[in-house]
Amino acid sequence: MPVTLPPVRLILASNHLGLGGSESYLLTVAEQLERLGHETTLYGRELGAGADLARSRGFLVVDENRLPEDCDAALVQDAAVSLDLSSRYPRAPQVFVAHSESFDLQLPLQLEGLVRAVVVLNDRVANRLRALAVAAPIVRLRQPIDIERFVPGAPLPERPRRALLLSNNPVADRLAMLESACGASGLELARVGGDAGQSSDPRNQLVDADVVIGYGRSILEAMACGRAAYVYDRHGSDGWVTADSYAEIEAGGFAGRTGRTIADRDALQADLARFDPAMGPVNHDLVAAHHRANAHAQQLLELLEGGGEGPPVTHGALEEMARLVRMEWRARVDAQALVGEQARLQAERHRLERRVEEVREEAAAETAAAFRGTLSWRLTRPVRGVGALLARLRSGR
Repeated sequence: MPVTLPPVRLILASNHLGLGGSESYLLTVAEQLERLGHETTLYGRELGAGADLARSRGFLVVDENRLPEDCDAALVQDAAVSLDLSSRYPRAPQVFVAHSESFDLQLPLQLEGLVRAVVVLNDRVANRLRALAVAAPIVRLRQPIDIERFVPGAPLPERPRRALLLSNNPVADRLAMLESACGASGLELARVGGDAGQSSDPRNQLVDADVVIGYGRSILEAMACGRAAYVYDRHGSDGWVTADSYAEIEAGGFAGRTGRTIADRDALQADLARFDPAMGPVNHDLVAAHHRANAHAQQLLELLEGGGEGPPVTHGALEEMARLVRMEWRARVDAQALVGEQARLQAERHRLERRVEEVREEAAAETAAAFRGTLSWRLTRPVRGVGALLARLRSGR
């Protein structure tokens, strides 16, 4: 029988509230929970552009100094806020949503009983969690998309004209290859995200494109908008999402890690040539059938029903662990920023080296041309002719 719940006071928490896939997930879920009549508070230690976006949509967003006195349950996305809320609300059950199998701070802590369940949104993360020494119950759900916000635009044309790369990841080593493939296919390529500039609401860019290239939630949002969706990012390519490929690509999290396609420039161009305008309505129907945000929110509420247990360690220990995890979070973020900056500087160095070589060649050509116009060049022409004749005689030609 369906579970009927009284209004619940919920805290939805993430260490950083910026503009990314996990923050988009949290905002999508918060809206659906409020539509069901439940009270939601968004909590973050670091309030970025995502916090401003949430406030603009009418949500209550708080930092650690403005948390409510009490709550009934918490939905958390990383280790730091999980510890924060366990220390502050020891009786409130937690459900942990794990978005990454590689970023350890977005995995549940190895403490027995800290979280009631862990929600995973693809099989790849589920497999990682099953390998943990202390594993909470794993619940496999699918990425939720608000199909009332992301709606189809105009029908896709027979021949695509515009492509959109929607990604926050650094893709400098792949961008030239992608631009070349799109150019050869007659596609104008636009970019949103990362160093190209983020968008708090990419719906207009999505519906203006015929083909959307990216990974994760960006692919599902494009599908909901009736766009042709091609999974390609820094980790590789899964190719086109179709009715036949959907199940395998969804299981991998739309992350380019299935190994279905190893994409060089020629493979990308060949793939783009397989565009079909029927991809638009098929993609929309796949999202409507499997990724409705309202159904996802109902499943979360069932996991959060009932009272919780006390934390497995003392209040002071939880606070200290939370502090240490936040320090590691900042170190990891700084390290990632340095890696991105290093890649940018390397690309700039290569560009300058190529330009220096071009300037040298241009200067040498100008010097040679200028010398050929001098009187001495003209007067010594007969001597150069004799030299050339002797050289041919010596070589026997």
